[in-house]
Amino acid sequence: MDEILLNFSQNIISSLTSGHTTVKNYRQVPKVSQTRFSLTSSVLTKESNTMTSHPFLLPFQSIDYVKQYLAAKYEAQKLSNARTLAYKNGYPFLYYLEMGKQYVSQSEVAPLSTQPVLLFYGCVQWMKACLLTVDPEYPGTTQVLAHGVTARKRKKQDYSFLEDEVKVQKEGLFPYFSEQMFHVKQLTGEKYKLNYVFRRIPEMASLIEKLYDHKPITKISVSDQNVALPPLLLKNLEMELPRFLSLLKAEGIHMKGEKQGNSFVLTPAGDFNVHPYLPIRHNESLYLPNDRAAFLPLPELLSHYLILYSLSMICRYETEWWCELLHSFSSNDFPCIEHFLTISKYKLPQLIEDLLTSQRFTH
Repeated sequence: MDEILLNFSQNIISSLTSGHTTVKNYRQVPKVSQTRFSLTSSVLTKESNTMTSHPFLLPFQSIDYVKQYLAAKYEAQKLSNARTLAYKNGYPFLYYLEMGKQYVSQSEVAPLSTQPVLLFYGCVQWMKACLLTVDPEYPGTTQVLAHGVTARKRKKQDYSFLEDEVKVQKEGLFPYFSEQMFHVKQLTGEKYKLNYVFRRIPEMASLIEKLYDHKPITKISVSDQNVALPPLLLKNLEMELPRFLSLLKAEGIHMKGEKQGNSFVLTPAGDFNVHPYLPIRHNESLYLPNDRAAFLPLPELLSHYLILYSLSMICRYETEWWCELLHSFSSNDFPCIEHFLTISKYKLPQLIEDLLTSQRFTH
C-alpha cells in the first residue's frame, strides 16, 4: 500500500513541475481506492497530521465522509450514478486536498524565496479537488491540465512585477475552473495587468493606499432591497450614474438607480450577493473598485491564482531578478509581493473552504 501511495504522490509532484498530467495515469487512481487510506502512511509527514492551520480539511480526511459528500454533490446535479461516481472519485478528491495542504503548510515555514511555488502548487491541487465536485469525469482531457495562462517574456531592464501581465489561454485549469465553478467564461487572449489584479484582493487595500496614495476600493452599503453608493465612488471612476449602471450591466448586474441626498441608491433586479466577482467581499463588508480597469471578471481565488502563477514562474525562470528583488528593496514590488504572500497563506484555505461548503456557487 505504501509503495502504491508513494508512486501516486510522485506522479502528482511530477505533473505539477511540468504543468501537465496524463489522463491515463490519473485514471489508475480508482484502483488504489479499493483499500482504505491511512493517515499514518509513511507518505505523509508529521506536519500534515497537525491540521492546525487548515481545520476545514479535517472531515475530508475520512473517506466515508468524502464519499457521502461527493454523492450529495452529484445527486444535487441529478446524476443517476451519483454513488458510483462518489466511490470512484473519493480517493482522488482526498489526495488532491492532502497534497494541497502539504504544499501550503510547507509555505508557512519556507523562506520567502520559495513560497510562491509552494503556494501556487497548493492552490492548483485544491482547485482540482473543487472541480471533482462539479465534474465527476475531471480531467476528461489532457487540455484541461495545463495552467491555462501564460506570462510574457521578462524585460531585463526596468522590469516591474506590478506592471506585468498574464494572458488567458483557450484551454487549461484557469479558464476551465472559472467556467465550471463560477460560471464565468474567460476570453481567450485576455490580458490581466497584475497591478489591477492586486487591487481586487481586499487585504491589499491598506498597503496599496499607503504606497500609491490611492484607495483601491470603496465600501458600499447593502440592505435587503437597495445598494447605497457614496458619491466619491463615481467621482473616482469619473462616471455619471447612467454610465455606471451600464458598466454594471456589462458585468451581468442589472440595477435601477437614483440620487438621494449625498448618496446614489441602486435597486438590484436580482440578488446582488450571488454575483461571483462583484462586489468584493471582506469581513462581512462589501466593496467596489475605485478603478475602472479593476472591474475584472476575477473571483478572488482566481486573482490569487494569477499572481501566484506569475510569481512562481519568476522564482523558477527569472532567478537573478527574483533574488535582486528580495535583497535590494528597490521598488514597490517587494512590499506588495511580501504582503500578498502573507495574505495568501491564510486566505487560500478560506477561499477553498467557501467553495466546498458554500451554497452560493452550487450548480
